[in-house]
Amino acid sequence: MNGTDHNYTDPLNVSAAVIIILLVIIGMFSNISIIYIFIRSPPERTSFNIICVFRAISNIVILSWAFLATFVPITLIGHSPFSKFYETIVIAISNTLYSGIQNTGVYIALNRFCAMYLPLYYSKLFGFKVTFLITTLMFTYRLVKITFECIHFIGLECWMTFTAVELAWSPTMDDKCNEDSNSSSEINTSAIFLLVMTSLNIATFAKIYFFYKATDLDLKERKKKQKKNQALFLQTIIQDTITLVDMIFTFRLSLLSNQRVWTFFCGTVIWGCVHSFDGVIMVMFNERLTFLKKTFFGSSPNNSIGLPVSKPAVSVAPSGFPSRVD
Repeated sequence: MNGTDHNYTDPLNVSAAVIIILLVIIGMFSNISIIYIFIRSPPERTSFNIICVFRAISNIVILSWAFLATFVPITLIGHSPFSKFYETIVIAISNTLYSGIQNTGVYIALNRFCAMYLPLYYSKLFGFKVTFLITTLMFTYRLVKITFECIHFIGLECWMTFTAVELAWSPTMDDKCNEDSNSSSEINTSAIFLLVMTSLNIATFAKIYFFYKATDLDLKERKKKQKKNQALFLQTIIQDTITLVDMIFTFRLSLLSNQRVWTFFCGTVIWGCVHSFDGVIMVMFNERLTFLKKTFFGSSPNNSIGLPVSKPAVSVAPSGFPSRVD
């Protein structure tokens, strides 16, 4: 069977397209909700939530441009109607936005940590304008960096392409395209960043726990707030772990089999889940739909305050190519 047989007549390709579209729909709705809440609800315009907006915009670009507008047509047609140059640009920008999303996790963790341990300096270090500026610079740096990397690798005719056979993207594996590779430390680096992020979050939530315990709140109210923050801490750990899981599947478990179902699951489904679920998590646990509930159902918003969740900044690259993380 040649590659042209893997198109809309192939049940696996059709199923893959449906799964991708479902992930895009879920991710688009949840991430657009984050932006909608931020724009329409002034109380939600905090330094925490501006980071969530940057993440949501990045998720939308990745899901709509890479997954929906690029991967789905290739999957159904059976071959790429796009040039290798175009596919490389799409995948490279999507990867660098993913890296930017992960980098914001460090900033969020430091934001929380400063709020609890250095409150006198919080407004200067993590005010809304400062946070907006730093987050903008973080993503600008990522985009400028990937631009120069693309110029370099495209000049060497090193490409990143998505195939209808493997149902996943992959880089050119020529020696000239694998310079400066350090894949042996990929997972170790991911684990180190996850450990640092977890340590910061534990320190922050420990401070919150003892703060409420030392207050004069009645037992019922104290348990309610502690339960809320414990749930938030659990969600933070889950979201941090999602990225590590993605790295493990992409660069380790994907090597276990060349079956098309497995390459699709490891290379595309897991990646799509990261951006789709990130939006769902931000809506459910960060904003908790308070503004949307009030808008669409007329319910009164919950006045309790929740902290946003974060993801670790991970440095992983399977080759000299721009990776989803860097």
